[in-house]
Amino acid sequence: MEVDVGASDPVAAVLDRISFDGPVPPLPDPAERVRLREAFGWTVTQMGRANDVRRETVWTWESDPPRTPRGEKGQRYARILAYFAAELARVGADNGFATSEPEPADEPESAPDAPAAEATPLEFDFDIEDPPELAWPDTDPAPARAEKAVPEFDEPGSWIDLPEGVTRLCFRCGRPTSSVVDGRPRHVYLQAMAAMGMPRCGTPPTTQAVSASAARAETAPTSTVAAPAPAAPAPAASAATAPAPALPVAVAPAARPSAVSRRPVTASPARGAKRVARKPAVKPVPAEYADGPLAVLGITDGALTAYLADGRTVPCPAKSLQALAAWALDKRKIRLGAARVHDNGFDQDPLIILTEGAVAHFGLPTSLADQENLRLPTDHKVLKSLTKAGWELTKAGFGPWPRIFKRLDGRRHCVQLFLTPWGALEDRVWSGAGELPAGDLARMLGAYARLVITPRGTVAVTGEELMTSLRPPTKAEWSEKEGKYVSAKVPHTLHTLVDPAPPEAPDEHPVVAADYPEEGSRPASEALDEEACIWVRPAGLITDAERACTHVVALDVQVAFLAACRRLHVGTGPAVHYPRNPDFDPALPGSWYVDLSHIETDPRLPSPFTSSGERPDGPGWYATPTVAYAVELGVDVRPMEAWVRETHSPYLQPWYETLRDAYLSVMADLGVTQDLDDEAFLAAMATYKDGDPLLVTLAGAIKATAKAGIGKLRQRPNLGVDHVFGDPWPALKRVTWRPDIRAMILSKARTNMHRKMHHLATVAGRYPLAVNNDCVVYATDGPSPLPLLYGPDGEPVRGGFRLGVNPGSVKHQGSQTIDWALDLLADGVNIANEIKDASLVRVA
Repeated sequence: MEVDVGASDPVAAVLDRISFDGPVPPLPDPAERVRLREAFGWTVTQMGRANDVRRETVWTWESDPPRTPRGEKGQRYARILAYFAAELARVGADNGFATSEPEPADEPESAPDAPAAEATPLEFDFDIEDPPELAWPDTDPAPARAEKAVPEFDEPGSWIDLPEGVTRLCFRCGRPTSSVVDGRPRHVYLQAMAAMGMPRCGTPPTTQAVSASAARAETAPTSTVAAPAPAAPAPAASAATAPAPALPVAVAPAARPSAVSRRPVTASPARGAKRVARKPAVKPVPAEYADGPLAVLGITDGALTAYLADGRTVPCPAKSLQALAAWALDKRKIRLGAARVHDNGFDQDPLIILTEGAVAHFGLPTSLADQENLRLPTDHKVLKSLTKAGWELTKAGFGPWPRIFKRLDGRRHCVQLFLTPWGALEDRVWSGAGELPAGDLARMLGAYARLVITPRGTVAVTGEELMTSLRPPTKAEWSEKEGKYVSAKVPHTLHTLVDPAPPEAPDEHPVVAADYPEEGSRPASEALDEEACIWVRPAGLITDAERACTHVVALDVQVAFLAACRRLHVGTGPAVHYPRNPDFDPALPGSWYVDLSHIETDPRLPSPFTSSGERPDGPGWYATPTVAYAVELGVDVRPMEAWVRETHSPYLQPWYETLRDAYLSVMADLGVTQDLDDEAFLAAMATYKDGDPLLVTLAGAIKATAKAGIGKLRQRPNLGVDHVFGDPWPALKRVTWRPDIRAMILSKARTNMHRKMHHLATVAGRYPLAVNNDCVVYATDGPSPLPLLYGPDGEPVRGGFRLGVNPGSVKHQGSQTIDWALDLLADGVNIANEIKDASLVRVA
């Protein structure tokens, strides 16, 4: 494919070579659309430009289920994809290059004492001598490794130069290049770029689709927790033991699915059948991280031993924290860590979990004396020794999740620690996982790291870390003016600190405290109150027919808040104020001041506009999904004021997809799959907690990551430290502190649930007795929830509840007798909060 060397626009260069005449090729399935675009090296933005649509539209074309493009744009889209397929097929046809990935050549054995991965200097110099080896303190020389780690740059001679004047479009960035690497045209990645930490133009992106043969192999079902072979041999110095017999959560790091790749789908199912998704494609882990993302340190036969995620054990020679950090980062001795989840991001640091025995081994207390600040005093002898050796701590200090780092060659090398005796793994989330044997803990946390991301603290912190890792705020961009790579902000990400609009901020925020300096003095009508619904129907509105029923049954929405993130557009920029009667636009995320108190709703249903379920008593602030739902119900809304964000995107979509796929994978291994009919699903959900306890804990941790990550968007001041009302607190310095996004999610989740309750009431005449967040209770004849899913005609209620494991579907939360329910409802007790465990309430 010869392209004008001077072509500056890769999109225009491609379009110039496509014929838009003749028969229109058929559109491939969504997974193939993603594969073709990514393999050719185009982003959704470039595809949108080529088809004269927004990038969000391209996402819908590639989603599951897809939106099929029609008309002229659909034909144009099909021709572009057909061109991609043809060009990718003939990449190796010209000039004799192979069209498939070449077999790796045998690598020469490493010389003794050669480092596995060398450091690179920082100067942008293309004539670079062999760089010096990183010298870590308190480490012993390591024997030669079995093989070299994958180099971070292209060695001279590893690429082929095309004839003079002949160029191809780089499959990675789309710009002309005269180099071909491994049979594919791309720019050469040199040592100087690696030293600067620039993204590797030309290396396969994180989201690159697997080859056609690999994709076919993925159609066979595989277990989320099966233990594949390690990606590369373990270091010779490690003397690793053979893997233990495969446990249910024996997870090797090599099987991490691409967190931002879209889920392959099967052919469209027949109407009424359940859609079944294949497991996400996986990509090999780099050799530099062959030992997995983490290690759990325990004492075995009096010696410090590292338990790896794939079941192997490795002796750890470290006797101090500084020696431990050096060992964890020394690729000659152990290869810990994980690859970045997005090309613009950073590789994941090694995680070392210290059990009680390991904590004592390093001279640390087995419990924290400072339970208020959760920090070890800076004058502790272990910390003084650590800092004396040149290692540093973050501003958070040394707590249950400390980060230790050292600056070498202009780069910061970090290790994340978890101290289980200090409560690093919250019992309410991890169900006492800190007390597990070290091997089981390593395999469970290794599975979490593979499916989600390497833990970085609490599940709330980890959920937030996943957001920014999947949507990095900056990227390296070549500056013609400066003649070097510079950091550039990525559009449609959270890359700039923005103040919340006054109604979106909590009372203690400086934006609010400036006008209402006394705590609690702000009128309720001036605050945006988008929360989940907690409501009980008054006992006087319970009908005789409902009282004649035998039971009450609760339905619980699966991961309801995560489900609300699907395709939800949220603001990515600052709020724009419209002070006088703006027209409502459902496409603009934000807050609207509107009067919804005049809207008549059935008193047997909670009001969809308030978290209490009570009818509003006047004008108030509402998030966009709430006002849009009012319009859907036929209300003529007339906002009086608005704070909206004109720059927006489905920022949380990859976050949603990653956590959804992780949850579905674990539940499938527990026997709850997407292809079960209603009866089989109810049976599987009734017994899945009797399965492997590590898997059950892992499923709960994934759900908690979603919920806590959303809560982190509106983190309040820490009440455990001195805080003056109206003063800023540390969370406000994060670009992900966005209470407006949290309000959008909760508004969407609440209206989604109300829509289903409204449809069930309209079609089947069934009304809820109580609602608690994502749980709703109905009166039925019998303990089964199945009657709640069907209308009088025996068909499923359109737009109603559906049983299933997918986020947004429902499960059976519990059943009790009608007498139990009526006694509690008479006292105003929310039975949706008690039905799962009736022993929580004593009825006289």
